[in-house]
Amino acid sequence: MAAAYFGVWPLLPVVLWLASGAGLLVAFRKATSPVLLRLAASFVALWALLATTALVTVLSLGGPGAVGRLLADPEILFDASHGIDWVIGGLGTVALLTLAFSLNQIVGRGMLFLLGPEPRPWPERLGPAPERTRLLAFRSQRLDAFSFTLLTTDRRHLVGRVEMILLSEALLARLSAEETEAVIAHELGHIRDLDARYVTFFRTLSRMMRWDPVLAYLAWAISRREEYRADLASARTTRNPQALARALLKVLEENGPPARSAAVVGLLGIGDHRGRREALLRIERLLDLAESPEFRAGRR
Repeated sequence: MAAAYFGVWPLLPVVLWLASGAGLLVAFRKATSPVLLRLAASFVALWALLATTALVTVLSLGGPGAVGRLLADPEILFDASHGIDWVIGGLGTVALLTLAFSLNQIVGRGMLFLLGPEPRPWPERLGPAPERTRLLAFRSQRLDAFSFTLLTTDRRHLVGRVEMILLSEALLARLSAEETEAVIAHELGHIRDLDARYVTFFRTLSRMMRWDPVLAYLAWAISRREEYRADLASARTTRNPQALARALLKVLEENGPPARSAAVVGLLGIGDHRGRREALLRIERLLDLAESPEFRAGRR
């Protein structure tokens, strides 16, 4: 029995870690605190460490049967002889995280340079414009909107940030004032819930670590959940869930094939055909929300 115990104990931290991650994901789907998004970011970072170290271990074992050998005996990963794999895996993870963050910043600044967006007035009915938030319009025939965070430096802060909300001119031309306000409120919901900083990072990291399907699923699940939360934030800000539902429907009807981006995706939340299916579900949720007691009273 003692031998069996000592043969299993190296896996206990992983089991506990996976259990805590599962609990976190359950809480993440039900709660609204941005603290959970930070915890999810830590969990994803640790998962990236484990996945990268596992890849290094497979490469060190060599041979076509290395993956099967590791799956059959995962304790190999925690053997003292593979300590160097953890060092390399840790350094590789730091490099990946740094590269993903840098890529987000580079793409964001590159988009501002290439799109040449112009400032737009903040809608009065949404209240005062939040501090360090810029609303911009760019030329495009696609109906689209997105938000992201850029780091800056200024005299007051060694390192600060600016939140960018970009709307296409086609979207502004096609949507009504109420629909445009709903879209802006949706993007503002992303900013307030830290999505502009974390979720775009998750997406970029998952694309860089294509060998890890678990991380890809986590990034998709987090993105999907945050789109629902931003929809709810928009509905509560405007008191008009139908306006965002109409805006989403117009995007689905008038845009061509979905486009992908390394750092940001548009109003559909996920830049592929699955995002279009999710948008239909979001429209249904918004219409159901409009008929709920919370929104039936006091409509505009």
